[in-house]
Amino acid sequence: MIRRFVNLVLADHDVRMHTLHRLDVAKHLFYPSTAAAEAANAKANHNNNGAGGGDKPKPPPGIDKRRRRLPEPSMRFAPFPPPAANECAEEREPWPSADDSFFLLSPGTSEGRILHATEWSSRVVLYDADAGAISAAVPSFPKRMGRDPIAFSRYIGGGAVPEEEQGPAGDFVVLDFDEPYEWQPLPPPPFDAADAGGIRITSSAVVGGGRTICVSTATNDVGYNYSSHVVERTYCFDTAAREWRHAGDWALPFDGRAEHVPELGAWIGLSSSPPNHLCAADLSAMDINAANQAPTPQHVWDDFTPPPEESSSVVINRRFSYYVLHTYKEWWGPLGKLVNLGSGRFCIVKVFEIRRGESVDRYVEDMLDEEEFAVLTGVEVLRGQGVLRMVKHKSRRYELGRHPWVL
Repeated sequence: MIRRFVNLVLADHDVRMHTLHRLDVAKHLFYPSTAAAEAANAKANHNNNGAGGGDKPKPPPGIDKRRRRLPEPSMRFAPFPPPAANECAEEREPWPSADDSFFLLSPGTSEGRILHATEWSSRVVLYDADAGAISAAVPSFPKRMGRDPIAFSRYIGGGAVPEEEQGPAGDFVVLDFDEPYEWQPLPPPPFDAADAGGIRITSSAVVGGGRTICVSTATNDVGYNYSSHVVERTYCFDTAAREWRHAGDWALPFDGRAEHVPELGAWIGLSSSPPNHLCAADLSAMDINAANQAPTPQHVWDDFTPPPEESSSVVINRRFSYYVLHTYKEWWGPLGKLVNLGSGRFCIVKVFEIRRGESVDRYVEDMLDEEEFAVLTGVEVLRGQGVLRMVKHKSRRYELGRHPWVL
């Protein structure tokens, strides 16, 4: 399936709702063809290398600095239960927007079927964005759902079966859309109970044609002398046998989810090494029930590199040279997400924060302002003459907020 839209779910704190925006990627992030994208890249590189003889070389091409407007929301998700009608804004408790989670139910066959789950009430609703309607009532989660759960979808006899991992110390459950239509418990991941509260799931992938789910974790291990180092481990779950195994004391080379692209013979994801460029690796050996070596990236492509920190120092008064004004500008992030659009095309979403500040000599630093935005980039990965290559299309700036859901 070739996707037309990227679904962006944003928190609107003014109305205390989540809004769904559907971005047409062909219109906003991709050129009409690969050749058109390559021609645009060649022109940009030519202009930035000082075309015209006497022109000074320019810095590498960056992103479009203009803030683009997202399409109008096609759906709004209100909290349940809603606030009382007579409750004024000043009396309301802070809205815990992070308590809501959103997943694409069957990304391989539909780009509009969205599961909306809430942490506190554990209510789950299936919304069909293509039809513009609630398509089914989903059974509520059996207990309180934790924040930031991780979901996988696989297919049995043509039916989508979402499997959800609540968190390192939580539950692992499956919702089968055949009988019985309810959340069923699965064996929990074999995390070390002593470390469960401090474990972070750093990356994941599905291998073996959907049979095996792989997750990598990281734990800060504090030694006897209070020195700290990161312990990484990878676990694999056989969905047919419903059994976990410890694959090794290493992590997948990705940040977040890696997507399998059969026609490329590789898994594509964002690299675990900053600044988290797009990369490809072969995870086919992960489906073997034996001790595996850590997979390594076969290709790494620069989709976007933030500029280096800018800083300056100026003496305020020559009579008092020790009064020096220091200013800086730096990029923080990114928080990244990769969306598989089909046929080797991807949307890369990276949320950045630009911080500007100043200080005088040894006095307390004053933060001038913070600017937060997301960079959405359309890319395609092609195979030619036995190697993979990336072709970058368009990059656009959008204001998505701090924790957008990208589906």
